[in-house]
Formats: sequence, structure tokens, C-alpha cells
Amino acid sequence: MIAASGTASRRAIAALGDVLDPHCFGGAPWQFLQESKRQDFACNGWSVDVRKLRTRRLAWNAAQVLRGRRPRGFQFSAAGRAAALAQIPSDRLGTEVISFHQHFPPFEPILKAGGEVNYYFDATYTQLFPSYGLEQKIDRRTLQEAIDYERRAFQAARRVIVNQSWALRSLLGDYQLDHGKCTVILPGANYPVFPGLRPSADNGRAGKERPFVLGFIGKDWRRKGLPFLCEVASKLRSRGWKVAVRAIGFPPGEGPQGCDVEALGFIDKRTQFAPFLHGCDVGCLFSSAEAAGTAVLEFMGVGVPVAGFTVNGLADLLPVEAGFRFSPRATTEEVGEAFDSYLRDEGRQAQKCAAVRKLAPSLLWERCVREFQELWRAGSIATPFRLVQEAGPGGPT
Repeated sequence: MIAASGTASRRAIAALGDVLDPHCFGGAPWQFLQESKRQDFACNGWSVDVRKLRTRRLAWNAAQVLRGRRPRGFQFSAAGRAAALAQIPSDRLGTEVISFHQHFPPFEPILKAGGEVNYYFDATYTQLFPSYGLEQKIDRRTLQEAIDYERRAFQAARRVIVNQSWALRSLLGDYQLDHGKCTVILPGANYPVFPGLRPSADNGRAGKERPFVLGFIGKDWRRKGLPFLCEVASKLRSRGWKVAVRAIGFPPGEGPQGCDVEALGFIDKRTQFAPFLHGCDVGCLFSSAEAAGTAVLEFMGVGVPVAGFTVNGLADLLPVEAGFRFSPRATTEEVGEAFDSYLRDEGRQAQKCAAVRKLAPSLLWERCVREFQELWRAGSIATPFRLVQEAGPGGPT
């Protein structure tokens, strides 16, 4: 790592959490910061201890009830923004901020101090709130106020950068932002330690001599489609294939009941992530809603093909040549049929594995930050990396 330049030392990475913590926002801000340091793009990370916001949150929730509103949504409020910003030294406000959160830092104090705000995220609130069911959990007025503030924040920002074209369409259509302010840059996979490419399988034919392993990563296993995946596995077994569903990201006892799942719980990603990823034949994400789909990037980054529904932002992350794209309306029978055909064709398996290994080097944060460098330097990216050129529903491939 080279010494930080003057420009890099004035550039900070922010989130509603501690960017210096590898677990913040799934690790993305921390990974982005580490690679930014290596490339002399940015060298500062802001730290917000969300535990210290608890007292303010409880008081705010109580005030909501007194106002006749449902509690929850403190992170979207003016009080929440102010409480979080109070943890940041005032001499850091007049800087160039790249934030992974649309409401933090609040843009007004940054601009007043002579700073600049840029955003990098996976979906707008106009998309997230209905897709993730927050409208059933948080008062609708709180959500509308959050969108209204988000709109003002986007207008005040220097640049608004999103993970995929689903979010870009919202920026242009729902928020009427100028196209020149908006950019798509695919993030990297969140590896605390890069696991390396999956070794070539030499332990027998998948489905026959050993189980065909369907991998799953995710805490919210209901939304991410683990029960659906279990049904697919069951249909494959009924066709005579050996199949295993292997999952991480949730306590084993809290997974779907009655499903044959090898639930490994919460693993140490520094030491156990490589064996898990390398042990899977296909990484699966059959989500009912999905903005980012980081799990598929983690599978592909080590050379494992992926499969999932082309829902929301996930449509941009499932390449035909290196995975399986299914319409969100696809049935377990249709997915099972596609996997059955795949297992019968060893040549096709080799082709998909070769394709995903070719893509893998571009799924690290090195490429992501390099595109940020070009955007900052030239105002645009000449040849941005894309996993899918024309994202759309598609069928199984």
C-alpha cells in the first residue's frame, strides 16, 4: 500500500455503522475502504456506534406512539440522522464523503462545512420499502418522509452510484435525476480473506457418485427462497439424483422445518468460507425480493455457477453463460427439470464452470474501486463491467 495522497486523505467512506468494522453492512463498506486504501482512492472510514443510539431510538419510538403513529423507522428520521452525526468529529464534515446509506450523513451539515456527498447503494427507498414489506412494519408517513428526504439528498449529491440497472431506472424515473449524475458500478464479493478459485472437482460425478450440492447464503431464508430450494432438491432426489442443500447465515434451529438442509449456522468467514464455497456445485438465490444478491457474487467469485430468480436487482447478477436465470414465476418442477438436464450433460457443466472462472477476477473489489477511480477522474466509465448486458426475466438456461 502506498502513502495516501492529499486527495485520498480528504475522501471518506461512510455508512450508518462503523466502516472500520468488517461486519458493517455485510462487510461491503469495510472491503471498499481497504481496497480504496490500496489504490490510493480514499483512506478514511467513519465510525458510528449504533448501540449508542438505543436511548434516542426508544424515546423517538415513544414519541411516535404519542403522535398516533406506529413506532420503528428511527434510522430514517431527522432525529436519527442528527444522533448518528453527533458521533463524527466536526472537523471531518468538510470532506468528500462516499456513503453506503442514503440518509447518512445528512447532506446539509456536509455542504455547509464545504464538503461533498456521494452515494453508493443497491436500491432506492421507493423500491425497497414495498419490495421488502416495510410498508407493513413502519408507519406510512415515516416512510414517505424518508423518501422525501432521500429525494432531496440525491439532488444535493455530486454523484449517485448504484449497484445495478434496476436501481438506476428508479433514479431516472422515480426521482427524475439527470442521467449524467447517475452511474452503475457492480460491487465486489465480501470476502474477509479471498478464498481463491474452487479447485477442479476430482471426487466423482455430481449427483451420481457424490451429492450435487446446492449452496445457500442468507439470514432471511424465507425471503431468499430456502424452502423453494428444498422442494427443488426433493424433486431431483425423486428423479434418482443424490442432492444436498448446504446453508449458512442463520442459526440451524431456526431454519425451515421439515426440510433436509445441512445448516452450518454462522461460520467464521476468514477460515471457513473457502471450504463452504468450494464444496458447492451451484449457488442458489430464489428470492421473492432482492436488491443486491451479494451471495451470488460470493459464489461466482470463486468459480461456482449460480441460479436464481430474475427479480429486482438480481436480474443483473445472473449471467446466462455462468448460471441459471429463472422467471420469478417459475415452479419448483421447472427448476428441477433444468437442473436435471444440467446433471445429465457433463460437457455443459464444464462450460458453465469455465465461464464463471473467467468472470471471477472481475468480481473483486479491485475492479469496483478501479471503476470509481475512472469515474472520479474522467466523469464516466468507458467500458463498465457487466455480468448481464440486457437484464430481463429470461428463462432457465
